[in-house]
Parts: sequence; structure tokens; C-alpha cells
Amino acid sequence: MSDTTTPTTSTTPTGSPRLRPVREPNTLTTPQKLMVLVLSMTLFGLSDLVAEVIPSFEVGPFEFEIAYFAFIPVVLAALFSPIWVAIGAPLGAIIFAELMLGDFSGLGEVEGYLQALVGIAVAGCLVRDPRNKAQLFWASIVFVAIDKVSSGLIDLVKVGVGIDPDTLEESDGLFQAVLVSETIELVLALVVTGILFGALPAMWLAPRLYGKIEPLLGMRPRDPQHPPRLIGTNGAPWWILAVVGLLVAVATGVLSQWEEFLGVEEGVTAFGAFEPDYIEEYGQSYVWVAIIVAVVALAVVVTVVAIASKRRKAKTAAIEARS
Repeated sequence: MSDTTTPTTSTTPTGSPRLRPVREPNTLTTPQKLMVLVLSMTLFGLSDLVAEVIPSFEVGPFEFEIAYFAFIPVVLAALFSPIWVAIGAPLGAIIFAELMLGDFSGLGEVEGYLQALVGIAVAGCLVRDPRNKAQLFWASIVFVAIDKVSSGLIDLVKVGVGIDPDTLEESDGLFQAVLVSETIELVLALVVTGILFGALPAMWLAPRLYGKIEPLLGMRPRDPQHPPRLIGTNGAPWWILAVVGLLVAVATGVLSQWEEFLGVEEGVTAFGAFEPDYIEEYGQSYVWVAIIVAVVALAVVVTVVAIASKRRKAKTAAIEARS
């Protein structure tokens, strides 16, 4: 996802021409990158906490649950730089929905983080025009598909190599039954998380925010003629990094299950695990404490963005008044 700048000609107050760099829509300054990252963290982290308190329900043999609100990272990745949204959103889920709730498994979280990162980055680059509802629909589906397919493949590898006997036992010892179960879970995830809480809200929200929210961060709206590209800063194909990331996720997931299978309590993937006792003391009610903290964090981010936008407008007005 390479960034470029193009010079444009302007004049000084004396009338002499000068060159002024104008950033392309996909080029961000360091403060803008941080704002996008923090905004993605807080929004997706807060939404993940809300998803935690929404109960699942069963219809016959099928269980319907909201894994996460997929439309939030999809909309953000469609409007801003996909890679920075992809870095921030799953990180926010880890901080607010796992670390604060005392369910942080340490390095084992790398598996889910990399799956979501790759899915969001690819989904954001699929949206050339945030007003195009078809692109938003498929971006949501691709995001959830990458996340859930990679997760399902990791589960199948665990069963296949014999380090997850519990899952195999639940399926009467048949690997084919595990495969069918994972396929059903994927379809349900695509319907519930991908369409109902992904594509449909994204198709409604992104076109309405396009061109309105980007200036608040000092950015120009995405140019459909120059969308983000799946290319590294040095021109390397980004899909190579994506494949490497997913392979690392697979290795982490298998290693974590292998350590559990062998009864290793303090293995490599458990490094940095955080499971405090007070979570059990307060129970589910502690989720609301985490939600309040996330709301406060989001309010701080919005306030900072508003102040920065106001100062930027005042500075622009002062420059125009002098010219």
C-alpha cells in the first residue's frame, strides 16, 4: 500500500509561484495514522464489548451468535487507510474485550489478531469507492470469510494432527463430522456477522459518511481512481505478507493447542497471559465497567479530533486572510 505525494503550484503573497506538496488521499502523516489507529481501536473495542453482552440463541441444531460487528472495521477501512485500521481494530478488541475482562491468553492472541488484520486490510482495499454498495457488500463478506476460514482451517489442523481430541470426540471420532461442523459455522458466521451485522449496515453507513468524516482528520476522501493497493511500500506484493501472517497464525494456534494437549501450563503462547481473580468476583457485571471505560476513551478521541479539526480550520482561514 504505497503512498505518494504530488506537487501543486500556488503563489506567495507577493505573487511569485511556489510548489506545495499535496498529499494523495491514501497518504497520511504520523499524527493522522495515530488518530486512525486509535479511533479504530476504541470503536471496534467498544463494539466487541457490546457483542459480549448480546446472548446467542439456538434454532434447532444451529446456534446464532454475533462474533463481532463487522461493519465497523469495514466502514473505517473503506474511508481511511486500510492497513492502519487493520492494525488498530483487532488491537482494540484485545485491549477492551479481552485484557480488561481478564481473558487475555498472552501470545496466543496473535492467532486471532493476524486473522482479523489480514481480513480487514484486504476488505478495505476492495472498496475503491465507499459509495459503491456492491463493493461494501463483498468487502464485508471477504473480511469475515478470511477470518473464519483461517480459524476453521486451524481447528481442522489441530484435529488432524491429533492434539485436539475433545473436538474429535464431540464429533463421534469422525474427521468428516468436524469438517461439516466447521462448514456450518462458517455459513452461519457469513450470514449473521458478515451480512446482517456487516454488509447491510456498511452499505447504509459508508456512503453517508464519505466526504464528511475524512476532513475532520485533515484528509481528503478516497479517490475511486486511486484506491489503496495491495502493494508494500517497496512494491512487494502484499499478498505475500498476508500469507506469511496467516501461516504465523496457524503456527501459533497449533502451538497453543499442543501445549494445552501436553498439559504445559506456562508455555510459550501463555507468555503475558492476564487472568485476574477479580473478574470471577464481579462476574458479568464487570463487562459494563469495561464498556464505560471504552466509552470514555472514545469520547476523548472524538474530542481530540474535534479540537484538531477546529485548529486546522482556524489556521487555514488565517492563511487565506493573509493571502
